[in-house]
Amino acid sequence: MSLRRPGTPFHPEKERFAEGRFAVGVIEQAIEEGPSEGQGPDTLMISADVPGHGSIRRRVICPLSMPGSGRGLVGQAVGLRHVTNDPDDVDDVLVVRWPPEVARALQPFRPEGPGAGRARTWRFLAQCAAVVTVGGILLTVVMVIGVVCTAGELFADLPAWFRPWEVLAASAGAAVLGPLAFAFCDARVTTALSRSRRTNPTPTPTTRTG
Repeated sequence: MSLRRPGTPFHPEKERFAEGRFAVGVIEQAIEEGPSEGQGPDTLMISADVPGHGSIRRRVICPLSMPGSGRGLVGQAVGLRHVTNDPDDVDDVLVVRWPPEVARALQPFRPEGPGAGRARTWRFLAQCAAVVTVGGILLTVVMVIGVVCTAGELFADLPAWFRPWEVLAASAGAAVLGPLAFAFCDARVTTALSRSRRTNPTPTPTTRTG
């Protein structure tokens, strides 16, 4: 499991980037960690053109913690600071401007109004669905290895009530149905927030006369 803070270089030293050179880069690749018990966020590879020095490549941890979320950022522009022009010093980077969807995702979720309670509830359920999805995918990989590749020998020492094929079916179901549940709950969050905005329109300032 990665202990690095999402959105920072592998060896973050923010002070050294304060006077660094600014450049506009493009996210050219998202590298997802292999299935593991504590799978972390993706690694993003960024390329930027520096006048007089050609192209440089840098890497950062995706600020979106959900594994695989970095794929949706490929091809988008970011603003970054770097100290050297070494094209292969991949850790010499501090991203100071992310795409709009990342900025929105990192904003605190603090809904207000009549729909706020429902929005928070659906948001919690959406997060639970995301956890179920990731757990289902990881467990499915383990079960496929144990059932198919080792012909069940991996589970030989487990209690008799443990049924590998049933667990495999359940984990595969969670991997498939989890994203659908997440999409449904996320849509309900949007609906609850939109109703709240309609119920509480922004007050229009009035002008006093006399």
